[in-house]
Amino acid sequence: MWKYMLCLLFVATIAQGKERITLVNEGVPNYVIRTDQNNSTLLKAAAVINEFTKLSTGTAFDLQAKDQDRPAIILEQVSIDKTYPEDSYSIQFIGGNMYIKGSGKGTLYGAYRYVRDVIGARKWYTGRENTFIPKLSSLVVDADYHIFAKPNFQFREVYFPVELDQEYLDWYGLHNLEEKWGDWGHTFNKILPPSIYFKEHPEYYSLYHGKRQAIQLCLSNEAVFEHTVAYFRQKMLENPQAKYWSIAPNDDIGSCTCDDCQAIDKREGGPQGSLIHFVNRVAAKFPDKEFTTLAYLQTANAPTHLRVADNVSVILSNIDAFRKADIGNEPSAATFRRQLRDWKSKAAHVFVWDYLTQFTNYLAPFPIQGTLQKNLDYLKRQGVEGVFLQGGGANYSDMAELNAYILAHLVWNDTISEDQLTDEFVNGYYGKAGSSIKAYLNARRNALPAPSSALSIYGNPIDNRNDYLSPEKMEHYSTLLEKAEVLSEGNPLMEQRIRRLGLGLDYTYLQQARFYGPRQHGIFFEENGKWNVRPNVKRKLQRFVEDAKKLGIVELAEGGASPDQYAKEWGEIFSTGVRGNKASEAKMMMKYPFDPSFPANGPRTLIDSVPGYLDYSYNWLLWTGEPMEIAFNFEKAKKAHAIELNFLQDARHWIFLPKEIRITASKDGEIFKELLSSKIEKIDEDYTVQKVKFKASIMDDVKIIRVYALPFPSLPEWRYHPTRQVSVACDEIWVE
Repeated sequence: MWKYMLCLLFVATIAQGKERITLVNEGVPNYVIRTDQNNSTLLKAAAVINEFTKLSTGTAFDLQAKDQDRPAIILEQVSIDKTYPEDSYSIQFIGGNMYIKGSGKGTLYGAYRYVRDVIGARKWYTGRENTFIPKLSSLVVDADYHIFAKPNFQFREVYFPVELDQEYLDWYGLHNLEEKWGDWGHTFNKILPPSIYFKEHPEYYSLYHGKRQAIQLCLSNEAVFEHTVAYFRQKMLENPQAKYWSIAPNDDIGSCTCDDCQAIDKREGGPQGSLIHFVNRVAAKFPDKEFTTLAYLQTANAPTHLRVADNVSVILSNIDAFRKADIGNEPSAATFRRQLRDWKSKAAHVFVWDYLTQFTNYLAPFPIQGTLQKNLDYLKRQGVEGVFLQGGGANYSDMAELNAYILAHLVWNDTISEDQLTDEFVNGYYGKAGSSIKAYLNARRNALPAPSSALSIYGNPIDNRNDYLSPEKMEHYSTLLEKAEVLSEGNPLMEQRIRRLGLGLDYTYLQQARFYGPRQHGIFFEENGKWNVRPNVKRKLQRFVEDAKKLGIVELAEGGASPDQYAKEWGEIFSTGVRGNKASEAKMMMKYPFDPSFPANGPRTLIDSVPGYLDYSYNWLLWTGEPMEIAFNFEKAKKAHAIELNFLQDARHWIFLPKEIRITASKDGEIFKELLSSKIEKIDEDYTVQKVKFKASIMDDVKIIRVYALPFPSLPEWRYHPTRQVSVACDEIWVE
């Protein structure tokens, strides 16, 4: 049979000294596919090979179950073992047949590797419109073609919009949380929902700040343990296919401080002690199952003595690290590196939850390119077994297509050059404009300032207004993208892809314009004594909103505004306009300094005619743990009609209205008259983010005006935090 195949079917040619095998010859298939037709994974792999072979060559292979006298692409499922770890695969010719073997879903991943290597297809991003399939008449492969691939990490989640495209996940051998976990993430409230149990059994929940609160669970309570075991036993019956089950605290502080929990925590160095003790107990009840727990917030450090059970994987977060440098060298990631080493000494299995997007501003330029390969190489060398690489999830974020493409390759093979992957992507995805896009990526990366704090996952476009997001740099980036648009003219798909990048620059321009207000680069300009909206701001906003909706932008930040809501915010800004502020004519004196973490425009923030909006991180000055006490001293007494100021309420960020506000004024600088006095007895539970206005009439001459705002002495119980203090935030003190 071997001679028969050589003579009739191989079309074996010698090219540059290499024997080559022709699978499809001028539209005629020389091979068939043979596989077990009762195995769903193998049948799906066969379907993938045939679908893309037909899309490329116009023909497909016959699917056969039995050996016949024709060479075949043979698909086989093998057992998971040391030779073939889960999801690994091999492709090679043996005796004239092409064998694609894999464990787990490995054969399916091998089928997509055939699509990439043999056909030359590329999947750039989610959706078929972003898949390149070359039109070929023949498929020819080197006879010595041999691939063996095993993933660097046993769990691989690339949490960008690609997670919604199952073909993308299978193409690159990626996972989706829903596929692997029966219960994922923070699960305490799932195990014992407070709405059901707290009223009758407050003892199930953490003793925190002196009383039982439905924040976390009391992990030394035996009934909590029994409920947890029963909960997972039932869930496992309902979902027997799930691989992992999460036992992890809610996304908050509040670990239990009862005597029994504290006894463990004191011995183990913190709340991680009672958590690991509890998780180990539950895991022991299910020795054939795999559990995960989170090393995050209060449980980020490893226990001092306890070891983690062998059927438990610890998922460590690096949420506090800045992103300018790779996590193996980034100074702010030093704590994470220490925590990782400690957990590796206490646990057989450690995963890492990594963060790769600016969650407060999804579209803002976030130049992490150049760190991705180094990050994954570091994690692999440390023995990390799984990675959850969090981008914007289903929401588009800066360079989501490129980031997902690079990460999808590197979680399997971190020796591939990131620069090589970048070049392949930008040239394939952006076509003729690829060189301009690469120049754009390099320009913004090279413009990052020296401090590593340049890239925070909770940053703001105004934070970098003097370096990589300065008006001058933004103009340079715009020029590069305009060049890319010209090169793509006439190709609607390419134009759309480039426009999506342009949205990030437009968004940054608009956010910074809010900060600048009536100044250069701001929203308003003065003409003939009247303030007007800059026409370019209105044009840019209108185009941004229209294009964002067309291009599928749903949220502009994590839990943030939609494009339509963003447009509504801007409508209110335009209608409010610019107000004159007589306070700018006075000498301003602050008794207590504002919080330097949020400098905004310095002291002038209170008199620059630029109001704050609902984002506390700019155009607001904050006082944390001490009063705001400010005096405005005019050289001569002036007629004034009123004084007005706004305070921000944002409980999520521990910003509350003042407990007490007093405004006084004096004509002569000696005798002061009270204009306003306001007191709040307590802080009601309310997470609404809003501005609250306080206004007092003056209707007289004034020389000195004093404003005093006293914050509450402590956080309310419903928003308690052991290391946080109450902040008050003021945006502008208007004197009319």
